[in-house]
Amino acid sequence: MKIKSNLATIVLSLFVAESLYAGALSKDFKNKESDAVEQSSDMNSITSSDTEAAKKDNNATETSKNNNSTTVTPKKEIKGDPVVAKIGRSKEFRRSDVLKVVKTLPAQMTQGMSEDKLFSMCLDQLVASYLMVEQAKKAGMDKSKDFTERLDNVKNDLLARTFLMKEVAPKAENESALKARYTKYLVEFKKMIETEIFHIMLSSEDDAKAIIARLDKGEDFGKIAKEKSLAPSKDKNGEEGYIVIDVLPSSIKDKLSSLKKGEYTKEALKTDNGYHIFKVGNSRDTSPQKFDEVKDGLKQLIVQEEIVKLVDRLVKQFNVVRFNEDGSPITEKKVEPISAQPIADSTAK
Repeated sequence: MKIKSNLATIVLSLFVAESLYAGALSKDFKNKESDAVEQSSDMNSITSSDTEAAKKDNNATETSKNNNSTTVTPKKEIKGDPVVAKIGRSKEFRRSDVLKVVKTLPAQMTQGMSEDKLFSMCLDQLVASYLMVEQAKKAGMDKSKDFTERLDNVKNDLLARTFLMKEVAPKAENESALKARYTKYLVEFKKMIETEIFHIMLSSEDDAKAIIARLDKGEDFGKIAKEKSLAPSKDKNGEEGYIVIDVLPSSIKDKLSSLKKGEYTKEALKTDNGYHIFKVGNSRDTSPQKFDEVKDGLKQLIVQEEIVKLVDRLVKQFNVVRFNEDGSPITEKKVEPISAQPIADSTAK
């Protein structure tokens, strides 16, 4: 599939960013629900002896804090919508204003933070933002040409996103469309060979040479990886999983493609991260992923394809004519391809 207008590329990028962010928030919310259920189940599984021990520890702690009481005062229930901050005589922030800010924060930012601390942080943010805005207004910055141009750009960007969400997003949620796109994915799927890769990463060339010398003496690659490697795969004896070598950068591909099963690189490959020694294992053909495994990827594909169709239709509807940078007529129409198969084919099974 090809884009008939560069405009489609721009619009596509802003919408995909929007949808990915929304998807991440939704996924995180679901994960939090799942975690809450698991925690509830774990709490119910605590033995009675553990519960009694916990009670004794809590009582002992409270007693040390206050000899006259061993109970914890529950958080006071807040009624109504009280004022939580005043700025001079003209501005007030209520509890509801702060809670709106709290709701906009990503879960990753608020994880492990107490409600009181989170509320205080968001209130500080509201107050600081208000003060800076007031100072900017006093300085006339809201009337400057630079600000008004940026404001117009923000409004237009938001309006474009809103339009796309309404026009395109529902089509990516249609189950029939998803299954039809999956069928197309199966037809377009191309088998490739993927190879099991093992990896040792080191900080210096001397360290790498010493490891290669040990391998030459017959020492076990996995054992050395667990002992010496700086890569995260050290915990799995250096196993990086199955990888399609042909899609790797040429500097790595050339070294690995010449190796047979069980062989390792005789010279370390230098990168910005350090020095790398690779070993190859078994090879196998890639296989198509199952529908549920690629469903999210299919949604993104449908979004991309629908945006291309939408922009192409609008370009024709509004009779868009594009010119070269110097204003001269375009004699040869430029096209930019969109991959018809962005779903990774090399996923290990």
